[in-house]
Amino acid sequence: MKAPIGKIMDTDVYTCPVTATLGDVVKLLVEKEVGGLTVVDEERHVTGFISDGDIMRAVSKQKTRSIYGGDSVMVLYDDETFEQKVAEFKQRNVMDLATRKVFCVTENHPIDEVARILSKKKFKKIPIIDQEGKLVGIARRATIMRYIFNMLFDLQLDQITKDPVK
Repeated sequence: MKAPIGKIMDTDVYTCPVTATLGDVVKLLVEKEVGGLTVVDEERHVTGFISDGDIMRAVSKQKTRSIYGGDSVMVLYDDETFEQKVAEFKQRNVMDLATRKVFCVTENHPIDEVARILSKKKFKKIPIIDQEGKLVGIARRATIMRYIFNMLFDLQLDQITKDPVK
């Protein structure tokens, strides 16, 4: 039998509520020193994922774009400063930038399948949900690397530390 990801998943998951502002998100990302947060509703259902990359895209300089429509052309300029962009998005809701279609796996998903998903999709982490769709953990690339390390040095699954869900 293939080992399920639930055996090695990290249960120390930093999340933000669906009602959070982007200011709240930036504060959590910096305080917790993480690159992304799973967005959950009141019942811990996964509703989105927000990363530091999403924040960077929102405040970065945008290229001038031309939109062609029949006989007319519209040119879009980015004339806001970095500081203006940051100030404007502080009170916006997290779901304005969060990815809404979040790829999740269940606790029973085989570890090798999760490794394939992470590498193929170029994800750094993937939320793990129970049968009701509630967040129970997360699998990071580092989680699987730790498992590989333990296998190489003949450590047992029960010797892998798991942290509590926050």
